[in-house]
Amino acid sequence: MSEIAKFLRTVPQLRLLDEVELTALSEAMSEVEYEKGAVIIEEGAHNHAFHILRSGRLRVCRIVEGREVALCDLSPGQTFGELSILGDQRTTATVRTVSPSRVLSLSMDDLDFVLRQSPVAAAMFWQALARDLRDRLVETNEVVRQYFEVNRALVDNPTFREAYAMCTR
Repeated sequence: MSEIAKFLRTVPQLRLLDEVELTALSEAMSEVEYEKGAVIIEEGAHNHAFHILRSGRLRVCRIVEGREVALCDLSPGQTFGELSILGDQRTTATVRTVSPSRVLSLSMDDLDFVLRQSPVAAAMFWQALARDLRDRLVETNEVVRQYFEVNRALVDNPTFREAYAMCTR
């Protein structure tokens, strides 16, 4: 088993695949090294690949009211680009390197080809992806709840509103 195939076994969406399936995926993947600060995916662009961070650290950001807002950081073994491959839609965020990083990418066509060879592997992959997206949605819901609480405090408490305004200047 290749080194990339061994690494793929650590990726949650892929850990249930067998050696043959992991080898097929690893052979179809490309690996790119990025310097610190490089943009891998830009918000609003087309993305036709499933990406896995192999080494380094990435930051996922969105532009909100003209300002870049960090959503989360990704560590090795985490995936990105899934939402745009699910519906062939434009990306919803920018992904940029925080440190020198290596990223594995698999085109949607290659992923589709490999998964068509094994319906069981395809079912496991999509189920694992759904669980990952569910977890991300739960985290996002918690962030929205926290913003709601801050907003309520800003509306209801003039002293807090003044203190908050001073901190954001």
